[in-house]
Amino acid sequence: MVEAYIHIRVEAGKGPEVIKQLRSLPEVKEVHPITGPYDIIAKIEVANTKALMELLVTKMHKIDGIRDTTTSIILDLSLIHI
Repeated sequence: MVEAYIHIRVEAGKGPEVIKQLRSLPEVKEVHPITGPYDIIAKIEVANTKALMELLVTKMHKIDGIRDTTTSIILDLSLIHI
């Protein structure tokens, strides 16, 4: 399982519709409007990095109003000895 945060910039006035469409995707577990350089953050869960690429290219990047995205994959903390 791959979990990631997708940071999303949207065109002015398109935020509510983009959020609605993101929430309809089964891979998207959370969607929040945020402040800062991005407009929306989405937490996603997919089977592997191939599925992540498919989600981004075939679904998210085709949503009207999304200008660009930045993906941050969540790392497994159990691999780090603290």
